[in-house]
Amino acid sequence: MQKLWRLFPQDAERAFKLSQELKLTPLTAQVLINRGLNEAGRARQFLKPSLSYLRDPFEIPHIKSAAERVLKAAQSGEKVLVYGDYDVDGVTGTVIMLETLRHLGMKPEFYIPHRYGEGYSLNSEAVKKFKDEGVKLIITVDCGIASLIEIELANSFGMEVIVTDHHNLPAKLPNAFSLVNPKLIKEEHPSKYLSGAGVAFKFAWALLRSAGDKENGFLTDLLDLAALGTVADVVPLTDENRILAVVGINRINEKKRLGLKHLAEAAGISGRVSIDRINFGLSPRINASGRLEHASLSVKLLTSTDPVEARTLAQQLNSINTRRQGIGGDIQEEVFSQLKVTDDQKIIVASGEGWHPGVIGIVASRVVDAYFRPTVLIGINEGVGRGSARSIEDFNIFAVLDTCRDLFSDFGGHEGAAGFEIDPGNIPELKRRLEEKLREFATSEIFTPKLEIDCELDAKQITLGLIKELEALAPHGQGNPAPVFMTRGLKIKDIKKVGNNGGHLKLRFSNGLESIGFRLGELANGLSYEKTYDIAYNLESNEWNGFESAQLNLIDIRENQ
Repeated sequence: MQKLWRLFPQDAERAFKLSQELKLTPLTAQVLINRGLNEAGRARQFLKPSLSYLRDPFEIPHIKSAAERVLKAAQSGEKVLVYGDYDVDGVTGTVIMLETLRHLGMKPEFYIPHRYGEGYSLNSEAVKKFKDEGVKLIITVDCGIASLIEIELANSFGMEVIVTDHHNLPAKLPNAFSLVNPKLIKEEHPSKYLSGAGVAFKFAWALLRSAGDKENGFLTDLLDLAALGTVADVVPLTDENRILAVVGINRINEKKRLGLKHLAEAAGISGRVSIDRINFGLSPRINASGRLEHASLSVKLLTSTDPVEARTLAQQLNSINTRRQGIGGDIQEEVFSQLKVTDDQKIIVASGEGWHPGVIGIVASRVVDAYFRPTVLIGINEGVGRGSARSIEDFNIFAVLDTCRDLFSDFGGHEGAAGFEIDPGNIPELKRRLEEKLREFATSEIFTPKLEIDCELDAKQITLGLIKELEALAPHGQGNPAPVFMTRGLKIKDIKKVGNNGGHLKLRFSNGLESIGFRLGELANGLSYEKTYDIAYNLESNEWNGFESAQLNLIDIRENQ
């Protein structure tokens, strides 16, 4: 699908001034300006993230009363239960909470619902079970902000609930003892877009402060978990999320947490763990247990202090992930075989018998990548439909699905992704309503993929020195994408399809530039040696046979305009 190229406005005067203040090239300064970092002080904090820049946890509403309630439970010996979610963010946040409570001398239990038998967040049967087991205080992690009925039930049983969550606020908030959710901050704030694990980390910090515990080393030991949850949950990698990611990834690479050390080995990760290795190596394996079996396996891995147990659990998660990949491949093939997407179609809704609910979200993301349309896939198993929705940039899939809430028996999510449970008989009505709702966007540019380009370069500007300087902007993700550059009017000297089945595109240009386009092999047949082209790319360094050189990672190519 042809992308719409959009070059950021270039401000040479401001870029030069900022480059002088930061001792950077004007080009890197322009990229910072494109990210909204116009002022030297903010830019310095961005380039050199430090824990000292984290805001006081007590700036999050209700966190003080929540901390005091937990410490009261510790003093009176009440039975406390941590109730988490089954994805990476929920699992890492659960472990942060468990280890903090144990550090304070408590003996908490934890509970993570089964993805299929129970669904997302608190459920009434579990609440009844906790009452029978004598639980007095429930602390949710990465869930609970929409659990009105379940929290009322807990209240009626004499239990109290502290909600720690980061998801969007519902129209009506639950009657919990405390709601610790940075979305309750009315003004813009660096904490507002924390992940569930990030909120758990802030609550852990508040608990230690309230308890008079000045053991900073313990809090630092939780940063690897906070980073994992932050990276995996695709929250904006800016402000506090950037700090937690950068410092936490450094902590991961110290390899002090046995579970992560052995999981990296099981995933075949050698050398430094980067954000890509988290996204494609560690996170899928932590997620796999909740998708196919039960997320408690991942909690046990991350809390393990026994090398033999940690290695065994890591290998088990690796095997589950391999099985997940096989199931996902089969469903993906079936989904794509039944899709007939037209240009005027604005949303994709598909359902199938036996589609595993633990993998359809991943497949939905692949459909979005292929067609650039918000996508809803529903797996029907034993008479119950479970749906996963994935969105495109600038389109709030949660808000659209929320207009169909009456069709769901369970529903939750955020702007980019959502999940629900539905009676299969309601699927045709859901499809009709969504298609009708999307007609409002019939002429919108939202459904054309955009390529935001930071700067235009010519060949002589592409140096290893520039690439090394740009590395200070990493890690990249939502809110902080990798810089994209463009070069115009190039003639192609050599075209090659490389990799498995010729899936990648390698180009050499007459001015000496070379590029590699991963998964762009299909473009080769449409290229000509006679025409001139504009290319859009990321810059990276490439080491081969002891030599380091600049590499252009091709994103898109178009005829010269």
